[in-house]
Order: sequence, then C-alpha cells, then structure tokens
Amino acid sequence: MDEKLSGLFGIARKAGMLYAGQDAVRTELRKGARLLVVLTRDHSSNVRSMVEGYRRRGACRVVVTESLGRGELGGLLSTGQTQIVGLPLGNGLSGKIEKLVAGEVDRNEQDQGL
Repeated sequence: MDEKLSGLFGIARKAGMLYAGQDAVRTELRKGARLLVVLTRDHSSNVRSMVEGYRRRGACRVVVTESLGRGELGGLLSTGQTQIVGLPLGNGLSGKIEKLVAGEVDRNEQDQGL
C-alpha cells in the first residue's frame, strides 16, 4: 500500500493539490476549501481537535491511516515528520487515496469521528 499511496501523493504534490502539515491544511480549510484529510496513526490530540471541528462543520472528510506513522508519512513526502495531509475533495485522486487508506478499516468507522 505504501508504494501506491506514495505514488498518489507524488502525483497530487506535482499537481499542487497536496497540503502537508497542520498549518497548510488549516490555511486551506480557513479559505473554505473542502478537503480529504489523512492523519497518521500517531497524530497529536491538537491536530485531532483542529480537524474534528472542521469535520463536524462539513468542511472535510477524515481518514486515519493505521499503516503510517509520522516518520513514514514524512518519508513518503520527503518532508520530515508529518502527521496530516489534505487534498481537495471532488476529484478522482482524492477518491483513490481515500479508498486506499479507508480500505485498511471499515469506512463507516472512519468518518464517524476520530
């Protein structure tokens, strides 16, 4: 899965559609963007509460990957430790990433809350 996810993140990054890190994701959400937010299994409570507020307002969909920690995600993105990424909703790329990550666990569990 990491190779597929890495490839999809790479495509999103080259297209300028990948927001890596809490500040970048928060900035896009404040601008009114609707995002797919991917969190690592070891995300912080601060990141969780920030994302949860936006999720409740319908600004984002959230999936938590159980296979990637901060170090692994940062390694995929070549950014150092990263616990959150966002991609615009409503395109095929974010849909593929969501299906890939949500396939790790029951999708109904994912968007019900963190």
